[in-house]
Amino acid sequence: MSDAIDYSTLSFEEALAMLEDLLGRMESGKQPLETLIADFEAGSKLLAVCRGKLAGMERRIEVLVKDDGAQGQWQDFGGVETPRTQL
Repeated sequence: MSDAIDYSTLSFEEALAMLEDLLGRMESGKQPLETLIADFEAGSKLLAVCRGKLAGMERRIEVLVKDDGAQGQWQDFGGVETPRTQL
């Protein structure tokens, strides 16, 4: 995995595919320790990209599923309503 990758431009799917590829290589047990460490660092960056993209999508979904404002409640993914704070 090269440090020349611009992680900020990766889509969720690209980052996930790269992470899966990395994990496959790491789990093979055929890499030297230095390569494993470099791959672990790259994997950490890719994981951060995936988590960031998912968090952004979760916020977008929350906005899409909020009620009409009549009761001032947000509905999360589990159907539990929580009070909405003023923006």
